[in-house]
Amino acid sequence: MTGLADAESRVDGRRAFAELLLDLRVQAGFSQEELADRAGLSVRTIRELEAGRVARPRKDSVRLLAEGLGLRDGDAATFLTAAGHAPPRQAVSVVSVADPVPTGLRWRGTRPIPDGLVGREQELTELEDLLRQNRLVTLVGPGGVGKTELALAAADRFSGVDTTVVVVDLTTVQRDAAVPSAILDAFGTAPGTSDLDDVLSGRKPGDLVIVEDNAEHVLDGVATVANRMVRSFPGVGVLVTSRIPLGLPDEVVRRVQVLGVPANDKDLAEIAASPAVEMFVRRATRVRPDFRLTADNAATVARLCQRLDGLPLALELAAARAGSLSVETILAALDDRFRLLSGPRRFGAPHQRTLADTIAWSVDALSDPARQLLYRASMLGSPFTLDAVVGVCTGEPIDELDVPMLLAELADKSLLQPVLEFEQLYGARYKMLETIREHAYAGLSSQGNDLTEFRDRAVAWCAEYVKGLDGAWGSPDRDRRYRAANANSATFEVALERCAELGEWETAARIVLGFRVAWQYQASVAQSGIRWAVAAAENVAGEETSGMLLAIAGRLSNLTGDVRAARSYYGEARTLLAPGSELGLVARGGLVSSGSLLLDPLGLAEIPGLVADAREHGNVQRSATVQAICGLALARWGRLPEAKELLLAWQAALVNPGVYPDEIAYMALSRVELELGNLDEARRWAELARDSQASDDPERTKVAGCLAMVEFQAGRFDVAQALLDEAAADIQGHRGYFDYLVMLYRSRLARRSGDLAVARSAIKDAVSRLLLEGRVVYLLDVLPEAVAVLHAAGQSEDADRLCGQLLAWQRTMDPPMLPTAWAVLQESCERATTAEGWPENDPAESVRRLADDVLIALS
Repeated sequence: MTGLADAESRVDGRRAFAELLLDLRVQAGFSQEELADRAGLSVRTIRELEAGRVARPRKDSVRLLAEGLGLRDGDAATFLTAAGHAPPRQAVSVVSVADPVPTGLRWRGTRPIPDGLVGREQELTELEDLLRQNRLVTLVGPGGVGKTELALAAADRFSGVDTTVVVVDLTTVQRDAAVPSAILDAFGTAPGTSDLDDVLSGRKPGDLVIVEDNAEHVLDGVATVANRMVRSFPGVGVLVTSRIPLGLPDEVVRRVQVLGVPANDKDLAEIAASPAVEMFVRRATRVRPDFRLTADNAATVARLCQRLDGLPLALELAAARAGSLSVETILAALDDRFRLLSGPRRFGAPHQRTLADTIAWSVDALSDPARQLLYRASMLGSPFTLDAVVGVCTGEPIDELDVPMLLAELADKSLLQPVLEFEQLYGARYKMLETIREHAYAGLSSQGNDLTEFRDRAVAWCAEYVKGLDGAWGSPDRDRRYRAANANSATFEVALERCAELGEWETAARIVLGFRVAWQYQASVAQSGIRWAVAAAENVAGEETSGMLLAIAGRLSNLTGDVRAARSYYGEARTLLAPGSELGLVARGGLVSSGSLLLDPLGLAEIPGLVADAREHGNVQRSATVQAICGLALARWGRLPEAKELLLAWQAALVNPGVYPDEIAYMALSRVELELGNLDEARRWAELARDSQASDDPERTKVAGCLAMVEFQAGRFDVAQALLDEAAADIQGHRGYFDYLVMLYRSRLARRSGDLAVARSAIKDAVSRLLLEGRVVYLLDVLPEAVAVLHAAGQSEDADRLCGQLLAWQRTMDPPMLPTAWAVLQESCERATTAEGWPENDPAESVRRLADDVLIALS
């Protein structure tokens, strides 16, 4: 009898485990095939276990199943016990609402994928805090952005041992009235046995979190139930994912952004740190285990992630192709991304299984005016402004007065994203994910002649817009007007493309000439201005117009760091323009400025005549600008008293209408006074530079660096460090004209505190950047600090060799090092002897050679 009893007990145990396994798999939303794949077991093994035909499952298999089901801690221990691999405990039974939910088995529904989140730690922390402080939180974002995984991970992190999490998958719910039934089904109640009040009543705060996933198609039903939950049941928290907010008073909305993509495709470390790249690589290794991010494929992977906007669904679908296609092939095929990324996922909402379905579902749900506005806005470029939409995209069925409301609707439905960065400077802007833009652009293209019509309207609008910029340079609100124009730079790109296509180069030239200053306000888009200025210069008929366009190309090239190209464009423009004309003075001033950066002394001889012509032929504003430019050039050349005289002449002109403060000229005055030893005056000018700059200027690093120089020389090292820390954080997001100063003084402060790793890194970055940009003259500020760093690091031989070369420079070459740099060098050159073979014929090449030697020594 004992043997028979044992046999019956074993049979009962097999049945209990089989039922538990089946219940947990169904709760998690997995098929047998999906669980087998996640656990690394065969489908047959799982089928046999659920049928109760395995007498005693292997412990390793049970552990793999627990991991595949996402069971943790108490859940996993209970699961092992049920399989007979732990000391006997109370039997585990299938959870029902009628009985208390056992500790450790309080999760019902889909669990988070263990590695489903990448680059979301900040959002996850914020969301956990929101759930502790608010009863109703809605995650909003475009389809495929990862709302579901973020919500599940946040609920998992928020939940404690006494918290029940119930996940309600709404993808198959077709009617608003069916939402309460779907929630009851997620609790596991038998049909007709309970109503929602029964399962929600009596809960303590923090006891229950309901995750309502994919709510956008039954929004009214979800909103009605969620409102009743948070108003009537204080123990219940609700977390909703949707493409559209619920619109409830108690609702806290958080928009889920796409994953960050690399800022460039050259820096391997920066590419590897990108969340989008990390996700792509993780997913690619699932289908191709040997896939790795390497120096050879990093640039291609970076461009691929950029083209996919960092959209998680697009990255996942593209990575799924890595098993059969190279990343180069995947990238090349993205011109038809909807065909390439059409492979359906085997699970998830029906409208989210392909990229095309995901976008089409949202677009098809729009009203006709909203859909047409989305289509038309797709050809404006990204980002675009409200003004551009009103000027280009209106007409049946879109009324001009309805545009703000329609844009808000598209943003609420996650088809547009407001651009909040620098909103005070650039005004209201919107951007469209490239995946959405391609879908909408195809929709516009399919509508007869609509695409041609609206591209032509973009040309007409831009040509009219630039007329409104006439006289902006001398107006009190010039910054606002030019930055507002800059906000439309993508639309101007569209218009110029259309002009080129039609051969309308005179119209293109008028647009470029009118828009020229607006391109200067953001170096990241100035490359477009250079391209169009040069293309128009090559195709217009008149020499004067061509010269004006080349002067613009020179100015923009200087801003983007291509000093050699700037000098070439300025030089050609100078031969085509009247010397005293506005842009003739610009070209001559640019030639002087770029020449001083490249250590070309010929520009110095131009300064007296240029200043005289500016005073005689230019207006007060142009004359002041030319004197400031020449003052900057003289300061670079070490002619400090002469530089100060011209810069003070600029400052004196500020009393005239049309001449306004400029932080660059104030910074130049501060630098000159600093080098002359007038510390109080240097601080005064630096503070004026700070006060004249917008508080959220994208290139505010230049003023922070100037102030830090003054504070460093004053011995206020903590203040200088705080300024540099602020500036260094900004440098990560853009490239600015004076970033090298931030790096230089970071090195000086780090060397002073003994942090040679930071000093070495900072000075290497400064040298590398100046070499890349061609701003050779500033290397004379930086190289003495490199000598000091090498000495501090114990590389005395390298330091003394470089020091000897710089001593020879200071004795025989022009310009001399400025006093602050010379003082640093003298401190480090006690044992060095002056190098022989100087002077050299090519000053710029000599300095570049020394900089190359520094990079080798510091590597």
